[in-house]
Amino acid sequence: MFIVNSEKPYTYEAMQADLKLLAGEYGFLHFFSLGTSVAGRSLSAVRWGDGSKRIFLNGAHHAMEWITSMLLMRMLEEFSHQYAEDTAIGTIHFRSLFRELSLVFCPMVNPDGVNLEINGLTDDLPPLTRTRLKAYNGDSTDFTKWQANLNGVDLNHNYDAGFEKGLFMQHRLGIYGPGPTRFSGASPESEPESKAVADFTRSFRPHVAVAYHTQGEQIYYDFESKSTERGKKMAAAMAEISGYALDTTDGMASYSGYKDWVINDFYIPAFTIEAGFGENPLPLSQFDKIYHDNLKMLLYLVGF
Repeated sequence: MFIVNSEKPYTYEAMQADLKLLAGEYGFLHFFSLGTSVAGRSLSAVRWGDGSKRIFLNGAHHAMEWITSMLLMRMLEEFSHQYAEDTAIGTIHFRSLFRELSLVFCPMVNPDGVNLEINGLTDDLPPLTRTRLKAYNGDSTDFTKWQANLNGVDLNHNYDAGFEKGLFMQHRLGIYGPGPTRFSGASPESEPESKAVADFTRSFRPHVAVAYHTQGEQIYYDFESKSTERGKKMAAAMAEISGYALDTTDGMASYSGYKDWVINDFYIPAFTIEAGFGENPLPLSQFDKIYHDNLKMLLYLVGF
């Protein structure tokens, strides 16, 4: 029986409850926070392992992609269970891996947006915030297609990687201010969530970084032809393992994302994995397939 429940939408509160249960079950995990969101919610993170090889995984930059938070939490639980039982999956022996690897999970980069997408304009939001968000959303109270944070900024367009080019593309699409998606913000890292993730990346100095999104069953691995040969090789292997397609972005999607910034600034393998297939938010009926496809890719990454 899994602690992480995949049968209902995954709110911030559901994740926090699961983190508390995981802490009680697995005392070897290290829990911390990268920072706080616009509304003051913790950007909860967990480190599995204490080795020198460093990998950083994050999910739910986009609010309606909250199934990626559930995915990361379930993979964290899988790794923890395997370690506690002193078992292996294939050639991966988790007790040995724990000594070699520091694997950090930040399952929910955008907790305010996730709760807004799932719950709508709840009473705990200040009246002025409710009014502002409704205006950002085209005067609609239906937030089921919301991607941004509470400031109406798309967090995965708020990093310093071709930011000005992204703004140009954004303006060509008629986007000049806060809204449900694609607004890059006033400047790179203007938002507390993206700033916290970037600050942690700078301090942690991962050897590999992965941002989980939905949908399309695709792996993005490059930014302006700067991907390393190692990154290309890893992406090709993950595609073969999972059946996901290798792809490159175009238009506005080519700029100011987390993966783009990591490749540009750190010259390490970094990936955007678009899990699942269909229309966001993806139905929970896809979760088991998403989990198994992505667990296989993660097992490859930790053993690379």
